[in-house]
Formats: sequence, C-alpha cells, structure tokens
Amino acid sequence: MNQTKTLLAELKTMFHSTGQLNVSLEAYQAKLNELLKSTEHLPKETREPILKETREMINKGILFTQKQLESTENAFSENKSRNAANLNYAKFF
Repeated sequence: MNQTKTLLAELKTMFHSTGQLNVSLEAYQAKLNELLKSTEHLPKETREPILKETREMINKGILFTQKQLESTENAFSENKSRNAANLNYAKFF
C-alpha cells in the first residue's frame, strides 16, 4: 500500500499543475505501468480511490493536450487565412 501511494505521488510529480507532462512519454508510461501493477493485489476498497485519482490526473493531461492541439490548429488556420488575404490584396500593389 505504501509503495502504491509512493508511486502515485511520483506519477503526480510528472505533471505540471496545468496537466502538461514534464517528463518523456516513455518515463510516464513506465511509471504508470508500475503503479497499475502495484494496485493489482490491493483490496478493492483501497484500489478504487487510487485508480480514480490516477484517472483524474490522466484526464487533466488529456484535456491540456486537446487544448494545445486546438490552439495549434487555430494558429495554422488563421495563418492560412492571412496568407490568402495577403496574396489577394498583394495584386493591388
């Protein structure tokens, strides 16, 4: 149980407060797998809160990534629109 809580705390430190991952994806996956293996032998009433907290952390990371993707897509779209407008108006100069 203590090892599981330690692994959960270590996993939490891999995320910034915004949900951004601070380590490589490989390091994150290794720690997550280690945490999940350590919960396999815990009783259900102990395991469920730990897994719920882990799920919430992962969801926050997913939300952060989705927001980053949206802002990147918006930047590309705006840039394409500006370039098209500039090309259109450039013919007048």
